Amino acid sequence: MARKPVPDPSPLTQWIVAGIGLVVTLGAIGLMVFELFQQQRPPTMIPRIVEVEATPTGYVAEVEVRNDGSDTAAAVELEGVQGQATASATLDYVPGRGSATAFLRFPADPRARPPALSIKGWSAP
Repeated sequence: MARKPVPDPSPLTQWIVAGIGLVVTLGAIGLMVFELFQQQRPPTMIPRIVEVEATPTGYVAEVEVRNDGSDTAAAVELEGVQGQATASATLDYVPGRGSATAFLRFPADPRARPPALSIKGWSAP
């Protein structure tokens, strides 16, 4: 009576998949440990004009608001003052270490007369 061949108990593909699973699991654990020891920093927002477009009703400035803090800010109030003209917008939220985009409309070209941009306030989400 011939013996049946014994299959390899651990084929190569099984080891490859197990290795990928190990790398993903260790990466997730490492990321959680990294985030655990990071200091929480309040929102630190910096607005800047990215692009300006002329429209029939004035100039529209695309403003990027960057948050260098680790905490998310909600209901962010952005204001731009150009001479006597004031434009404002509210962003739903700006994520920690992220950015969001708003648009402000001015009567004069912001490239020629740069407006003073400021963040008036925000709330905790």
